Amino acid sequence: MKLFLVSLLVILSLSSCKSEYEERLEQARALKVRLSLVQSNISMNEQSNLSSEVDLLHEEIQFLAKVSGNEKLFLKEVYND
Repeated sequence: MKLFLVSLLVILSLSSCKSEYEERLEQARALKVRLSLVQSNISMNEQSNLSSEVDLLHEEIQFLAKVSGNEKLFLKEVYND
């Protein structure tokens, strides 16, 4: 009985981790789309104004990658989407 309960708890915890990871991955992919839009709309005059937004988007994606637990895999999934 104890083994069953422990197994059930492990399975539930793993499934919740996966959903958190997927949630962060979706956030990062949305940020990547926003980053692409900002970069495509930058003209020479606006470059200095929007560069801070680009930096902020990169920082947010990096943060999500760090808290994901596997930074390299996370970034690979985000940028190779």
